Amino acid sequence: MEVQRVYYNYEGILVPGHLVKRRFRKLLFYPFERKHGFDYQIIEDKERIVAYSKEAYRKFYKDTYPEGTRIMLIEMKDDPHPIPAQMEGTVESVDDAPTIHCKFDNGRFLGMIPDVDIFRKITEDV
Repeated sequence: MEVQRVYYNYEGILVPGHLVKRRFRKLLFYPFERKHGFDYQIIEDKERIVAYSKEAYRKFYKDTYPEGTRIMLIEMKDDPHPIPAQMEGTVESVDDAPTIHCKFDNGRFLGMIPDVDIFRKITEDV
């Protein structure tokens, strides 16, 4: 059995955890924390696995949320003046932290932090 640290791309959000390779069995991903109902996953699509490094983490968010991408904020945590849930916005930039800086439809500008704030990318088929 081989175990390595990786990120799993779960609907545009990277979830840190362990990838378990077992002989004659399918790959398994176990998250470090069980947040938002996310539990272990049997890996069918190896493209969802991202290397566990700061550089890969930064590149993923910069590539996934380019300027102009529409997002929906689901929940903000640890913010004294949060933006209301279900508010939509447009990505202005992604810095090296990576913080996703957005202009929301209510006129506010705010940076969202992956793994702290809960948000999702809005696609044409939503």
